[in-house]
Amino acid sequence: MDAAHPIFSPTSRVGSIAAFGNAFASSAALYVALFGIGISALSDPQQLAELAIHNPTSLLLQDALKFLSAATACVLIFVLDARLRDRAPTWTRAAKLFGFVAVGLLLANAALSLFAVSQAANLSSSVSATLNGVIGILGMAAIMANGVWYLVVNWTARASRRLPRGLCYLGLLLGAASLVPFFALFVLILGIVWALGLGVALERAK
Repeated sequence: MDAAHPIFSPTSRVGSIAAFGNAFASSAALYVALFGIGISALSDPQQLAELAIHNPTSLLLQDALKFLSAATACVLIFVLDARLRDRAPTWTRAAKLFGFVAVGLLLANAALSLFAVSQAANLSSSVSATLNGVIGILGMAAIMANGVWYLVVNWTARASRRLPRGLCYLGLLLGAASLVPFFALFVLILGIVWALGLGVALERAK
């Protein structure tokens, strides 16, 4: 790694904090999904609707974590763009575009989910089902757009040796997995590991 690169200080410190924050948000979201909401509710719209009406805390927390994840992702997009753009300006511009598209889709997913939860008692079953479908599509689209960002950033970082090689290969695997529907849980777990690795790499480089 090019430790003398000026982006490392103080930007690397900020990026390291954002990476660890992103890992925390993803870890907390995974915990809430598995133990707060539950696998059965996640796969059953009727159970999810009942949860939204009678015990919405876990759903609201999940949406709050999406906002935290979006905020940390924005920081990482800027930090890695600054880190890589002198080596591959065209590719990093494309990566930044897909990164912010992913953030926008995630925010739309979170906002619509908050609306659906807050209005769950007043919505008909058909409207609720439609909203859940749109929320799911937005979430899947966010994962796929983020996958393109992972692919471009890690490919560029590997080619320019601006990040550890092992971390780049992990990021490429993460990006490829993000493009495969229904791999969301695997992508979430892999994303936590990658974010932790990125945080360590940036912390060491500052």
